[in-house]
Amino acid sequence: MAIIFSSLTLARVFTLQREVESLEDAMRQLTTVPSPAPTNLPNTTNSNIPTLPPVVAPDSTTAPSPTRTLPPGKFVRSALNNQGQVELLQVNRIPYQDNVVNVQMRIRALKLNIPMSEYIDLSNTTARNPTTNETYKVISGESTGVVSLGAMQSANQPAVDAYVWLQVPMQVNVIDIYIPNTEPFENVPIAG
Repeated sequence: MAIIFSSLTLARVFTLQREVESLEDAMRQLTTVPSPAPTNLPNTTNSNIPTLPPVVAPDSTTAPSPTRTLPPGKFVRSALNNQGQVELLQVNRIPYQDNVVNVQMRIRALKLNIPMSEYIDLSNTTARNPTTNETYKVISGESTGVVSLGAMQSANQPAVDAYVWLQVPMQVNVIDIYIPNTEPFENVPIAG
């Protein structure tokens, strides 16, 4: 039995070592390529073993700042046990897109030496109707994706702008927003 557990432990250590190497490669690419596009790493690990998502720190210098529709400082929440902060900048409907809400935010790293493993995966964001408790999900492929606070620091970016599109019915004007590893945003008005 001990041999089996030792073999499983060795396999996991080897897999983790490959994941760390992939993350280091992604970091090197972030510092040399000025593209804001997410880095897609090949999945070289065993599919039975969970892997960390790719590390992404969007380049906030190339994207224009969103126009603010929410009062400054009203929708600011702690993220990753006070290591970071998420501020909602704009929550509005997208013209000519039925039932689509664009949530734009600014993510800040607040502490020094944040590990690369501390990230916010915007593709797992959800919203809820505070009146009916109906929940709404992200439109597949319509988010910044994974934002790593450690990667932001490595790229000397104290803050990055990010977005997520949610499928929210037209008749809903206020939502609660749940961003992974972030305190919830309650009663957020939808503009437009």
